[in-house]
Amino acid sequence: MMNNRLYFWMVLAMLFWGASWPIANVLSAYITEHEFITYRYVLTSITMVPVLVWMKLSFKIDWLNLTIAALAALLLIFYTKFYFLSTQYGSPGLSGAVVTTLMPILVYLLMLFSQQKKPKIIDWLALGLGAAGVITTMDVWHLSAEQIWISHNIYMVAAASFWAVMSIVSSYAKRINPAVLSFYIYLITAIIDALFFFKPTYGSIFAMDGIFWINFLIVTIASTTFATTVYFLGLQRLGSRQGSVFTFLVPLFAVGLSVIFLKETWQWTTIVGAIMTIVALIILNKIKLNFYNKHS
Repeated sequence: MMNNRLYFWMVLAMLFWGASWPIANVLSAYITEHEFITYRYVLTSITMVPVLVWMKLSFKIDWLNLTIAALAALLLIFYTKFYFLSTQYGSPGLSGAVVTTLMPILVYLLMLFSQQKKPKIIDWLALGLGAAGVITTMDVWHLSAEQIWISHNIYMVAAASFWAVMSIVSSYAKRINPAVLSFYIYLITAIIDALFFFKPTYGSIFAMDGIFWINFLIVTIASTTFATTVYFLGLQRLGSRQGSVFTFLVPLFAVGLSVIFLKETWQWTTIVGAIMTIVALIILNKIKLNFYNKHS
């Protein structure tokens, strides 16, 4: 019964993560990418405080982890910028499917080569399947060379790349709870973006209408504070192998919610490509976890 409840909350968290893609598209009609970054992470930092208190976690952080948080925050700014632009100038459902499946593939590649270990044949087969899945999702087969390099395709790849590097940087943090590290990453992101990138163009955020506020509160509190907290708690109770499986729902939710709420046209290549990549990720995830279990 306890696990069933946790499964429900994990699925709900993935639903909100998937919802962040069509929501970003809606918010792009109100604010710019850097307004979105500053506003989102200011409110996220504020709402994370009671969560950390409830979890009885210390806010203490040493200089090494603070430096890592600062580097990760800088990368998060660029990830969020390109994620936002990919939904503004392209299809939110497609962007959500491509970025959320490409991110772990890139993370795995970076970890693979940074460990300087010779990949196994099954690694390359899975990576090849994942690459084919991403290409199928983007429907590259029917695009000309000029169409492949249009802006929103570049934004999708850039978003996935910055997230992958941020994940690797964050992995160097030691002896700190992931939720606490996330709090400092969000806080530093808000500070850096507000100081160096933020330029209000559409007036006060408090003058926005109800549609803006509903979407903004969902993407900030539900998609970030709530979903991140539930995911970390889920990993603690279920373990990394079982907990990570839930993330495979995110691209499907991103596509489905975009079709439902934004009336996007459903493309079979998006679903088939996402499933191909998810299968590749399951294979890679199992290989990686077996490797660590063997040496733990």
